[in-house]
Amino acid sequence: MSAVLELREVTLRYPDGTLGCRDVSFDLFAGEVIGIVGESGSGKSTVVGCASLDLIPSSGRVVVAGEDVTGIRGARRRRLRCESIGTVYQTPQQGLDFSLTAGGNVASTMLGAGWRSFGRVRERALAYHVAMELPAERFDVPVELFSGGMRQRVQLAKALASAPPLLLLDEPTASLDVSVQARILDLVRRLQLERRFAMLVVSHDLAVMRMLADRLLVMYRGEVVERGLTDQILGDPQHPYTQLLVSAQLIA
Repeated sequence: MSAVLELREVTLRYPDGTLGCRDVSFDLFAGEVIGIVGESGSGKSTVVGCASLDLIPSSGRVVVAGEDVTGIRGARRRRLRCESIGTVYQTPQQGLDFSLTAGGNVASTMLGAGWRSFGRVRERALAYHVAMELPAERFDVPVELFSGGMRQRVQLAKALASAPPLLLLDEPTASLDVSVQARILDLVRRLQLERRFAMLVVSHDLAVMRMLADRLLVMYRGEVVERGLTDQILGDPQHPYTQLLVSAQLIA
């Protein structure tokens, strides 16, 4: 079985020389969830940025559904992001166009993936809007009038509307109230189990990882310092940094 997402020795240095990540490698398969944990600046979001094609690695390879997409640009890059990769960002401002309605944002993904029938696009967009537990009567309302939790649901609908095999979540509930976080995480987990897409999740919250992730990568200063099954990592961490992360959240 081939991986939906492969990273091979991916390294990225930002223009100012700052190291984003170094020699990160892993395979992510259909129906599987990998989580990446670590403190701010550890390289988690850089890895997701490379996987989502927001960033181009300095070296290494990114392979999506068997295609090397490391340096892909232009129209092919935009089409691939709509067809094969759904991304939910930490802040809705990164993932949504606030000049559009909720439905317009969801439809934009399908149009980018090549859908051309306006009726079919609107019908499917509305179906995904409702599937994310959003009121149907808010479909044609600008997203700037939505709450934070509703905006994240629109991001989910937009990310999943073209049925991509890969979903990337970069701290998707970090800015939300605890009760809203729980509802969105329950929704994400249910959808992933039903539809069996591959999912890469970044979070500093180990409780989120315990709920969502099958396997974990622990990052420190741009490198993966520990990896394994989620229960194994959280129950018996081996690396001193992982031990510190787990103990800090137990105390909190």
